[in-house]
Amino acid sequence: MDKQNNAILYGVPKVAYGQDGCTPFPMCIQSCAKYLGLRVDYTRAMAESGAAFRLVWNTACWDGGNVDAIFTFDDPLKVFRCGMRAMEREFKFLRRMPETKKEDYMDFICREIDAGYPVIALGIIGPPEACVITGYQDGGKVLMGWNVFQEYPEYQASVQFEKNGYFLTGDWWENPDTTALIATGTESIPPFTFTEALQNMVEALEGRMCGTYAKGILAYDAWKNALLCDRDFPADAVLPLQVERMMCQGDAMDCLSDGRSHGAKYLRRLAEQHPAMAPGLNAAAGELDGILTIIWKEMVPVLGGCERGEAQMRQLAKAENRRLLAGQIERMKAHDERAYNYIREVLDGKSPNI
Repeated sequence: MDKQNNAILYGVPKVAYGQDGCTPFPMCIQSCAKYLGLRVDYTRAMAESGAAFRLVWNTACWDGGNVDAIFTFDDPLKVFRCGMRAMEREFKFLRRMPETKKEDYMDFICREIDAGYPVIALGIIGPPEACVITGYQDGGKVLMGWNVFQEYPEYQASVQFEKNGYFLTGDWWENPDTTALIATGTESIPPFTFTEALQNMVEALEGRMCGTYAKGILAYDAWKNALLCDRDFPADAVLPLQVERMMCQGDAMDCLSDGRSHGAKYLRRLAEQHPAMAPGLNAAAGELDGILTIIWKEMVPVLGGCERGEAQMRQLAKAENRRLLAGQIERMKAHDERAYNYIREVLDGKSPNI
């Protein structure tokens, strides 16, 4: 492929964990959409990708990857297809397979950047979470962009920075968690219909097992059971084990806090657009609000704050606190079940004109 040696897209909005969001793939959708002049905010990206309605717990172990958006549906690619549909763009995806070469990735990235489109990638720096590639140097051997892990100390050895804050890294292919590329410069397609959007919500919320992963409403039971397993919280637990337990607990809370807040906001938008369905949609949104209330008014105080430090790890280790958390998880599950049922009722009773 005949490509430039260096290219950069200036002005792509930053992607970073913070008050505005903590789910990387929808954050990347919002960033790319804003750069391209598309009207897709974080709420729409979260809801229409399905990520707002996910909850996953690996029953085989304490898994720090539980909340990865890739587990939203049983088909691991569906969340990405839905995310691009939220952008009203066709899904063009390059997955890293044993036969995939670095040059294949370089060509894909350079072609998109040269045409003026950022690329969404999984990995590049750190775990296989989504990031945005905004440029390249040396024909694609060095990449730049935004990654939620770019400022983490453990990755600094392989990362430099542009003056505008973009990361620079030449070690992206050596990272085994660099697993996929998604184009944003594809053909326009129609947005989700009202029915399709609700069907995806139901699919994400549906309680089921997928391998060792409890998903949707069933994940609450797996989460609760893990907390009630006292042998997983020995009195002499080493620090890495305490950190692992706290990470899984905190990630589940963040997943619900971030997801259900934007899920509720999106449902209320739909209610405004479809007044005949507003009672059911608003009722579902209200149930999601109930989950947020439990997290912030009850669960966070039990842990002594929303941080994940030593104080919170000590509180999580106490059996009496974990039993309190288990009861709160049961009540959050009930809220999600009622939201699920309201959405199903709207689907079942929808007007044929919608």
